[in-house]
Amino acid sequence: MTRHQSWQLEMQPQMFVEISEELAKEKGFQNGEKVKVKSGRGELWAVAIVTTRFKPFKVAGTTVHQVGLPWHFGWQYPTDGSGGDSANLLTPTVGDANTMIPESKAFMVNVVKA
Repeated sequence: MTRHQSWQLEMQPQMFVEISEELAKEKGFQNGEKVKVKSGRGELWAVAIVTTRFKPFKVAGTTVHQVGLPWHFGWQYPTDGSGGDSANLLTPTVGDANTMIPESKAFMVNVVKA
């Protein structure tokens, strides 16, 4: 539970989205800039973390960008409310028919300037 670990909370107190250098250039984002992450279910603000860890890839000839959001980044901390919302706001409410485990680890979003 990321925000419940005081040392992690100190290192990155706000919600963040990790994006590739290529996506940052395409969208005009700078590292550390606030952006909005939107899905069909909701939206939240996050700090853009521009990294080489993510790279665009091709699917059927179309460039696809993957972004990363921290999981278990709830609302409890920081106590002043400055940390932003949880990625849970963006996830679909679909579950596996057999186990009823939610399909919440991979979903489509758009990242735009805040």
